[in-house]
Amino acid sequence: MSKALDAFMSASLRLLPLSISAMLFLFAIADGRPLAAQDDITTQHGTPGFNGVFMTGPASNPLSFLNGPAWRTTANPAPYDFHDFAPATYLDEKLPHWIDLQAEERFRYEAHDNNNFKAGANDSYLLNRFRFKVDLHTPSWLRITAQVQDARAGFQNPPLGPPNTVRWDLKLAYAEVGAPDKHWFSLRVGRQLINYNNTIIANSEWRNQARSYDAAVLNLNAKREHLGIFAASPLVPQAYGVSPHQEGNNIYGAYGRIDDLVPHSNLEPFFLWRVQPAEVVEPAAAKTTGKENEKAGGVRFKAQAHTALDYGGELIFEGGTVGPQSIGAWAAQGGAAYQFLDAVAKPRVFTQYDYASGNSDPATNGKHSTFDTIEPTAHDRFGITDLFGWQNIESVRVGATVEPHRRLTFTVQGLDFWAASALDSIYNTSGSSIVYNKTAHGRHVGAEIDSYSWYELNKHFNLGGGIGYFGGGQFLTNVSTSHSYTTYYFALNFKDNGKK
Repeated sequence: MSKALDAFMSASLRLLPLSISAMLFLFAIADGRPLAAQDDITTQHGTPGFNGVFMTGPASNPLSFLNGPAWRTTANPAPYDFHDFAPATYLDEKLPHWIDLQAEERFRYEAHDNNNFKAGANDSYLLNRFRFKVDLHTPSWLRITAQVQDARAGFQNPPLGPPNTVRWDLKLAYAEVGAPDKHWFSLRVGRQLINYNNTIIANSEWRNQARSYDAAVLNLNAKREHLGIFAASPLVPQAYGVSPHQEGNNIYGAYGRIDDLVPHSNLEPFFLWRVQPAEVVEPAAAKTTGKENEKAGGVRFKAQAHTALDYGGELIFEGGTVGPQSIGAWAAQGGAAYQFLDAVAKPRVFTQYDYASGNSDPATNGKHSTFDTIEPTAHDRFGITDLFGWQNIESVRVGATVEPHRRLTFTVQGLDFWAASALDSIYNTSGSSIVYNKTAHGRHVGAEIDSYSWYELNKHFNLGGGIGYFGGGQFLTNVSTSHSYTTYYFALNFKDNGKK
């Protein structure tokens, strides 16, 4: 079965250039309105809240669409404070109706102290990311999309490379038949975004290069039932040139959604199957590798009540094998948020609980019990310091967001972290071991407090900044040279989606 799916995906990607050449002729006779950019059921429902809402504060996605597809939160229809600036949209108006352009520019300053809990491991640098996209489309049923991206870091400690420096890469290149948000059937083949569920498979926009997949995706839609079936390989980012995907590193999946089992809700059952030719068997204990054959099944529920209360939860189980070991891991999360819509500054309070299993003894257990997040979103998964991944961790978060102005938000949040197993490692967002606690010194990893703000100047431009501080607990006391970590950033975002 795996070999058949691998062959189908490889053949589909090899035939893409021929398919594009054959389809280009159709644009000479096409007529109609443009399609939207890739902001459909494959990406827009990746967030944990109903209708694109983030359960916690808008850390990486401000109120507008600027930082990704999950823009449907609390955007205010009132006028902006500054005049709009949309050069791609202006140019689109002069071009034939079957061509759409999109331009993005993102600038960010970042600084970190005591990286990986090593005293004096400090760095500060500038990040710049530019994207330019071209869509060719018929009225509703056919689209060909290409997007280039240039991501660079300045003044960063060497070595320079991914994920901060990926020069002039091919971010998107796909052909699509049907519109996922309009038709019962659509098929997209080529380099694209996948973000059905940002906790386990996503595009992770906060990273400078973000993530793309070489994939074939079939979306089926009824009135209340939706199903996405896909075969995908995540790209391996390169510092120069077009990034390839790794042969044999594939993810296959079926992601469903049932709407309104209770009013204003989504129930999302899913199944993922990942195969890799060489995966680290136990990152905490050794660097030996083995073939991975991992299967993950789960369900996510998200809902909204009375327009002010958002709530939801998720449960995932993993099985299969990695090297000589069997896999037996699980994870869960749940959260809720309530906004006081009639109060001054519309305060929104939120809380979230996360758990991901760990291994009771990675060196000798013989069973892989550490949960694997596959390809998750990175930023604010566990606070804006982005220290930890959803592996061997237990976390409680509380916070609040206020809107003193219709285009301005301030968020403060606190998090407390515990290791699910005191004898396992804690892991970063890429799944690598940070600190391995070979003898139990307690499960308390530490606590974090964050503060950040976003301001929308107009429809296409916003700015923001934040600071996060983490203080280590007993788990880190005897196994790291530093027990604290600080990060802060300032960001400018511009995105013109070229909609006429």
